Amino acid sequence: MRISSHQAQQTAINAMLEQQEKLSKVQEQVATGRRIAKPSDDPIAAAKIVNQRDVLETVQQYQDNINAGRARLELEEGVLQNVTDILQRVRELAVMSNNDSQTNENREFIAQEVSQLQEALLGLANSTDINGEYMFAGSKSKFTPFTRNETNGFDYDGDDGQRQIIIGPNRTIPTGDAGSRVFRNIKDGNGDFVTLDDPGNRGSGVIDPGSTTGEYKGGTYALIFETHKQPDNEQAITYKVIDGEGKEVVPAGTPYQEGAAIRFGGVQTKVEGEPADGDFFVIRPSMNQDVFTTIQRFIDALRNENESQAEANTTLHNEINRTLVGMDKVLGRILDVRADVGARLNAMDGQQDINESQQLQIREILSEVEDLDYAKAVSDLNLKLTGLEASQKAFTRVQGISLFNHI
Repeated sequence: MRISSHQAQQTAINAMLEQQEKLSKVQEQVATGRRIAKPSDDPIAAAKIVNQRDVLETVQQYQDNINAGRARLELEEGVLQNVTDILQRVRELAVMSNNDSQTNENREFIAQEVSQLQEALLGLANSTDINGEYMFAGSKSKFTPFTRNETNGFDYDGDDGQRQIIIGPNRTIPTGDAGSRVFRNIKDGNGDFVTLDDPGNRGSGVIDPGSTTGEYKGGTYALIFETHKQPDNEQAITYKVIDGEGKEVVPAGTPYQEGAAIRFGGVQTKVEGEPADGDFFVIRPSMNQDVFTTIQRFIDALRNENESQAEANTTLHNEINRTLVGMDKVLGRILDVRADVGARLNAMDGQQDINESQQLQIREILSEVEDLDYAKAVSDLNLKLTGLEASQKAFTRVQGISLFNHI
């Protein structure tokens, strides 16, 4: 078979180009530190790399969610700490004002401070996060949750929802609390029932918030006092208790003893002072009441000047009793919410450690699949370089061969 000079030279050139291509591939691997530059280099390994990188991106998104959620919860924790400080100050002022030696002027000063504390509390309840979204509006984070209405009450324009974020496979966690839970849906009174004095009471009777004896089933009762003149002209005070249907559960004529326990229908309470004839108190089941209303009623009682001083003091003492037990209920609720926030932060820390371990495992798998074995690559580089040099020398030899050299 004849081999022309052109064919011999072309074969040498192709061999040299093939060696250059192999050398270029090894050089690229050494320069990038990657064994696989394109999917065609190793289709199976390339598919595994794509899958692991997708998992790695998902885990990184979990980590980003945790960082964002942690920032929001830490901000909420700071707000709740300020709320706690305000509520404790209101409670201190309630105790301070629960003294008949306080003048109306002093009580007005106290009312002004409580009003400022109430406004500060309202501002905290309407706090926003770093994105300008309201923290305590539930899922309606674009709407101001708490506003004062025309009747000097307080409206809630949020909902009961909680924002959730994904922090791991099949694991979500709330990053906030609805204002309805934190500030609004708090049972008044002692949590089971509330004791209310009639605004028309004329005596000095002050009722205790009371407690249950384990038998209270949610009924409404009226504790009614009567006075009777004795033969020696002394006043005897008696009482009766009727239920919501008008039935006597404690018979009329029961002797009243100041500070003694009064028990009926699972309710236990007591009255201090001397109730006047016809004075009465209502015991009804506890209902939800927001903390702003609890404070507003305290302010109104401090500014009550429509009655005699003695009657005003009695009304104030009754309201302060409700304020104190109300503040205790609110502080207990804030403590519960803060405990939940702390538990969520701990859960995020734990999941973050899990995610970091998973990221490390994925990176190790990727390293095994795509990272270059430098010792082997350098050896291949030297081998390919030697092959290229041999191809170049062969081309030089072949290029000089011609039939005319032998004529």
